[in-house]
Amino acid sequence: MVINFLRSAIDLIAVWFILYYLISMFKTNMKTMQLFKGVLFILIVKLLTSLLGLTTLNYMVDSIINWGVLAIIIIFQPEIRTLLEKMGQTKKNIKKEISNDEKERLMDELVDAISTLAKEQTGALITFERTQSMIDYINTGTKINADIRSELFLTIFWEGTPLHDGATIIQGDRVACAAAFYPPTNKELSPKYGARHRAAIGISEITDSLTVVVSEETGTISFASNGELRKIPLKELRASLVNELQWYKSSDEGGQAHES
Repeated sequence: MVINFLRSAIDLIAVWFILYYLISMFKTNMKTMQLFKGVLFILIVKLLTSLLGLTTLNYMVDSIINWGVLAIIIIFQPEIRTLLEKMGQTKKNIKKEISNDEKERLMDELVDAISTLAKEQTGALITFERTQSMIDYINTGTKINADIRSELFLTIFWEGTPLHDGATIIQGDRVACAAAFYPPTNKELSPKYGARHRAAIGISEITDSLTVVVSEETGTISFASNGELRKIPLKELRASLVNELQWYKSSDEGGQAHES
């Protein structure tokens, strides 16, 4: 009796641990999270059709499940490979804590770069990774892993360089890559918005990232997040960046004093 209880308890704990581990990995990537939601929806429909005795619908769901496994393996092969690689990792990524002085320096560099790009009407696309991983898109560009410097952004987006056509992605306090490409949005937009704006909205629809767009036609600065695009006046750029990136949320009163 006791052995059976222990066996059942271990079985349930193991299943819970595996599900928790998979969900933890899924939630860092929007595509895999959407896949997980789709699979969960199909399983719920399967349960309901079985309970209600809906024979025809149950047959259709069974067919989807039978062929769906193969379809998932083919379509999501890169994501599955990434998940398996993560499962094999033994080291945990420790998030670097950024000091208040370093936050101020990084913000100065960013504001200076974006302001200069806007004044010179140099088109730019700068994306900040937040909670969802952007490794899939970093892999489409040229990896840099450089310090955040105003001069670096001005060099990258200068039209004479091969890296200017695409997005620069920032992870934490590092420039991860340049010339990354995003799927454009399918929304109907005004003709005044070009490829950069469509790409910025597109990436904001599938990740929780923040993308800063500088228009090469007008020098206008816009933020793209949650599938929406909004213009940011130059004088409000620093405050808007601080608010969106939430760098100061965990800071002490000294950090809050910097923000004000």
